[in-house]
Amino acid sequence: MAPTAPTSTLQTPGLKWWLTHLETDFHHENSVELYVGALKRRVIRNPVPAAVGTAQLFLRLISSYRFQSIRQLVDYISGVEERLSAARPREMSVRNMVRRVVGIIREEAENNGMGDQFQEALRSEDFEEALQGGPTALKKRPSLMTVKSFAVAASNPSLTNVFEIFSHPSSSITSSATSSPPSTGVAKPQSSVQHDVRPAIIQDIQELIEELDSCETNLAEYAMNVIHRNEVILTYGFPSTVQRLLLRAAQKRDFTVVVVEGSLNVYRKTHNAVMNKDTANEEDEDAAELAARKSLQDRGIQVIVISDSDVINFMGRVNKVILGTEYVFADGSLLAPAGTKNIVRAAKARNTPVVVLSGSYALCPITTFFEDQWIEMGAPKTVDFQEGYVIDNVEMPNPMVDFIPGSYVGYFVTNNGIVAPNAMYRATLDLYHMSECDLL
Repeated sequence: MAPTAPTSTLQTPGLKWWLTHLETDFHHENSVELYVGALKRRVIRNPVPAAVGTAQLFLRLISSYRFQSIRQLVDYISGVEERLSAARPREMSVRNMVRRVVGIIREEAENNGMGDQFQEALRSEDFEEALQGGPTALKKRPSLMTVKSFAVAASNPSLTNVFEIFSHPSSSITSSATSSPPSTGVAKPQSSVQHDVRPAIIQDIQELIEELDSCETNLAEYAMNVIHRNEVILTYGFPSTVQRLLLRAAQKRDFTVVVVEGSLNVYRKTHNAVMNKDTANEEDEDAAELAARKSLQDRGIQVIVISDSDVINFMGRVNKVILGTEYVFADGSLLAPAGTKNIVRAAKARNTPVVVLSGSYALCPITTFFEDQWIEMGAPKTVDFQEGYVIDNVEMPNPMVDFIPGSYVGYFVTNNGIVAPNAMYRATLDLYHMSECDLL
């Protein structure tokens, strides 16, 4: 019998694959191109993987890039940020992480007496040209690819970019950043003494990554403040943030959990989570860890799974609704998995309080205006149907998320504390060190 050739294990592209690449094959230009392709193909998607992947990328970019001034570093990050935002404009955690990194650079520049150089980088010639050009896009409704300080069009310069928000209060200025990294040649002489801020910036980004890694654990610390004895808790889709919170509360509280199985997009994942099965999904890096823990049933907690159509019948017996979220805007509105809006409507009709769990990576310094632009449509094949003349000529929209106004939410639980919807604006400004948020 002929010897069998050794088989090599192929790693499915995902967050683990991306982190492995950064550890073994990182190259400042090739890795950026690879990450742009991963975002376009949705190999890396959802808020947590995108936030971690972006933060890890910028940690290595800043560690390897040889910059001669703060302006050169800001210009370089500006070019990378534009490419990432254009690749995946609705994945706002990518832009949020860039905001955090730029905030770190500004803080370290000011601490070392180079704040003027940082402000000078925001007043470059490209910004002034955009000011004088007067793009015609301002005369029409902003699209998702050209909205202020959010996404960047691939063919035309954007109205502004993420770096404008860190300047001194002049948010009405419309500007544009460079679209490519600067050359590594001789930098222009600076008027002030240069300080090596690279170690401090790297250390702060490492602390940001540690914050992302411990985000759900810190959220679970508020379990005793949120859940009380003998309560009936209703949740939708059973996301990992809610699951961790309930597991922590189950150590000292007796309560009942009602899980709404959700739409077809999250149906299977919900049942796997309830049965404490490992989904073997690269998008959820904590799936194996959660499966290794005791389930809620093992801790003596009664878990009831219901369909969407039974929500209104159960809501009268529910004490509290606890939900996960995709992104939270500064005005208190949020994006959540499709089907969540029916839950919060039923809760409001029954005067049941709604609690939303959100990590800091999901807080967006944006106040919404055109809510339809945030709704992303999925593949219609998820909606099951049989072939026929009528069916073949019917459009089947499959929204992936729901837009929920802040008026449906009682309060938010973040890893930085409990926040009321009307206080979310100030909490977001404090997180990003901004004077005001963008209006989209």
